[in-house]
Amino acid sequence: MNRYALDTSILLRWFSQIHDADSDKALALRQEQLSEKVKLTVLDLSVYELAHVLKEGQTFDQPRIDDALASLEFMHVDIVPYSLEMTRKATQIAFEHSISMYAAGFIALGAQLRCPAITCDRDLYRKVSSLPWTALLSDLTFGA
Repeated sequence: MNRYALDTSILLRWFSQIHDADSDKALALRQEQLSEKVKLTVLDLSVYELAHVLKEGQTFDQPRIDDALASLEFMHVDIVPYSLEMTRKATQIAFEHSISMYAAGFIALGAQLRCPAITCDRDLYRKVSSLPWTALLSDLTFGA
């Protein structure tokens, strides 16, 4: 079974009102998780980041955010807690690629799990594409 470390940008696409190729691909990846064809993993910080962006976007009230967070539990998304080792790796990545610690976190997660770290943030991907375990969601192929 393939495993993926996800950037929060993908989680946001699951709840977005935008319907484009990235959203369709993110929803298809979510369906792969529900069908137990892939294993999706995020950092615990990503859950807070997701809730923050949904709240600040002002289209989600508290009950809808609660439902969104509950859906992560329902889907059995693997949520990885803080670790010093991974934070040190994220710090290294952030400095080497001039990206935020938030963005570097999911990339460090992919490195630790030895799985693709995927994002739909094209600007971020351009900065880290030299890392062999990073991938852009639109380039990902899954399903059969």
